[in-house]
Amino acid sequence: MSALIELCEVRKSFAMGEREVDALQGIDLQIREGEFVAIMGPSGSGKTTLLEILGAISRPSRGCYWLDGAPVHDLDDDQLADLRATRIGFVFQTFNLMPRMSAVRNAALPLLYAGVRRDERETRAREVLERLGLAHRLEH
Repeated sequence: MSALIELCEVRKSFAMGEREVDALQGIDLQIREGEFVAIMGPSGSGKTTLLEILGAISRPSRGCYWLDGAPVHDLDDDQLADLRATRIGFVFQTFNLMPRMSAVRNAALPLLYAGVRRDERETRAREVLERLGLAHRLEH
């Protein structure tokens, strides 16, 4: 069985003034469908950087990333945006909600970018929030 997610020699560096700091140094990783993986380590060890690369939010400085056999490392910004909208779910550590929008409108927002009609967006968002036990918070 081939890997659903595969990283090969992935590196990520950041410029800190005149010097370059390596956040990731040659990461190799394979995750097969159905596997559960925990990313653990001390503060500053590169966990968030690794997850940002896996979530197509950041690009590796070097190395290769394949998702379901397709190269992610070669995608342009528009292709990465499409990948995030259709294939990757990312739950941030901090809230990333639009504070002036209701819960149902926040939940429907990604569907807007996916081109779903307004009435269907609202219906689907309401259904999901209700399944999550948040029916009482739809307009919060």
